[in-house]
Amino acid sequence: MKNKKRIMAVLLGAVFLLSGCGAEENIKNVKDTENSISDHDPITLVAQYKDMSAFIELVHAQYPEINMEIIPYSGANYTAYVDAQLESGEMPDIYCTKVYLPGQKDLSDKLIDLSGYDFLSEYSEARLKDVSDDGKIYLVPNYYDCVGITYNKTLLEKHGWTLPKSFRELEALAPKVEAAGCQLALNQIQYPGYAFQYMCNILDTHFLNTIDGRLWQKEFLTGEATVTDTPEMMESMHDLDKWRDLGMLNGNGAPMDDEKNRKIMAEGNTLFLLGSSNTFTKEETTDEFGLMPYLSEDGSQNAYILSVSRYIGLNKKLEEPGNEQKLEDAIHIMEVLSTVDGMRAFNSYYSGTSMLPLKEYHADENSKYADIQDELENGFTAPFIYSGWENILVDVGDAMQAYIKGEKNLDDLVNTLDEKQSLLWDNSDSVYTTVTETINNNDCARLVGICLAQASDADLALVSTNQWYELKENEQLNAEGVSGELYPVPVTDLVITSILPTGWQGDIQNVTLTGKRIQELAESGYDKNGNGDTFPYVLVTPDNFEIEDDTTYTVAICGVTEEVAKEGNLTDTGILGLKAAEDYFSQFETFSAKDIKWER
Repeated sequence: MKNKKRIMAVLLGAVFLLSGCGAEENIKNVKDTENSISDHDPITLVAQYKDMSAFIELVHAQYPEINMEIIPYSGANYTAYVDAQLESGEMPDIYCTKVYLPGQKDLSDKLIDLSGYDFLSEYSEARLKDVSDDGKIYLVPNYYDCVGITYNKTLLEKHGWTLPKSFRELEALAPKVEAAGCQLALNQIQYPGYAFQYMCNILDTHFLNTIDGRLWQKEFLTGEATVTDTPEMMESMHDLDKWRDLGMLNGNGAPMDDEKNRKIMAEGNTLFLLGSSNTFTKEETTDEFGLMPYLSEDGSQNAYILSVSRYIGLNKKLEEPGNEQKLEDAIHIMEVLSTVDGMRAFNSYYSGTSMLPLKEYHADENSKYADIQDELENGFTAPFIYSGWENILVDVGDAMQAYIKGEKNLDDLVNTLDEKQSLLWDNSDSVYTTVTETINNNDCARLVGICLAQASDADLALVSTNQWYELKENEQLNAEGVSGELYPVPVTDLVITSILPTGWQGDIQNVTLTGKRIQELAESGYDKNGNGDTFPYVLVTPDNFEIEDDTTYTVAICGVTEEVAKEGNLTDTGILGLKAAEDYFSQFETFSAKDIKWER
């Protein structure tokens, strides 16, 4: 339990971000919806966005014989869900993840090396270099955003200042900004994860983003190196003092309120902003803003931080004998994906504000990236640091927040990094049990129903699940029900929230309904979008329990329409769903489907 607060804050701060099997009861096969007559086994893929119809249509336009099976997921912890898939080896045919650090894990037995396939020629060399694992390519990037330092173009031009291209030039500019009565910089550090990222971003302009620096990261994560015992890292850490002494790191304005500091930036008297809340309406300001990299001493190691939306690869099982046709179909899908049209269709709500990692892509002239695309292609980038650091992000982020505000010194920050290092691999206090087999979606809904009903003294539970539909603009997948499965891995809060409808902070909700009405809902499902395309309910009862039509029952419910909420007097119990799930799993040394039972 002591790591829960740490992990929750990490996830808030980090926003700055089965091969052919599983959940059969809950998957709508695109093969059926497209009326395909092909006998090809379907290629499985977890639904990445609320509507992938455009991408499916694009694939079928070129390869009508290919069948695709969309596995819906809209749970509270996608990263933990796909991490568990990878760890257990129970992945869909096409595997997607949000976080990837090449070389951190050996993926050779899990994913296919794509380096020999022709479609890689469509990617820019710089973006392939980002994902190269000693020459092997296991995952390719999808569209991405860049993290940099926001600057006020209008203010810069008004005073005739030149945008600095190095830290030395920034040092020369700072006194001019102060003399003009302007503020040099504001920081947004509302969450510890933001402060942690600024630390890493600055260190990326020195040692951290070098080959030796990336090797040091791997060694630090495994306890083979520390900050204090690495001279290059200590030298790099002193760059933070330079940034703070200059005024680029500071507690000005309202640093713990991102929105307030964004509004102060919009007032037009501040030159730089460190933070991701950096968009402004025309009503707020007529000033124009741009993006610049984190600056190295002489400008040779400047870095924009890449935040990739998804990394995509192929399940190693596709290379097994008997899967030749599936492998060929999966490669064709990757070929379609590796085009500008394919990537845009993959997320049909692509806004044009992100970048694509393809040679043929050029940023729109009105894009915030139009002025920096050449820098990005020339390799002035660094990867977003998150994977592997989760267990110390909050502790280090807290220390960095205090450092930025002048409440701690550099030694305090270094000591926090080294003292908290053991948490990177010692996470045993947050393991509640270990799952010994893959538990399908319906069984996950049953166990969720049991733990929520027992914790809230409900008689029964109605737990909605997910299903893939071709959604219209204002329609959504079901985030109020159980998505995904449990895989044979240790169960932590991260794993629990990957299937738990209440997520990190939601309370258990109950309704009071007659037995007849409960059974009607169990049969009809949860009509979330009000269009008749319902999401199935799993009705969960104690063992050997008979529901009587005229009896009124208290029901723990996950997924409820306004009509049912009013009819059943929807009540927030005030009981945290996550705490109920922790208590439930803590009863078991190991856990499998046979343990899902409700005895009274």
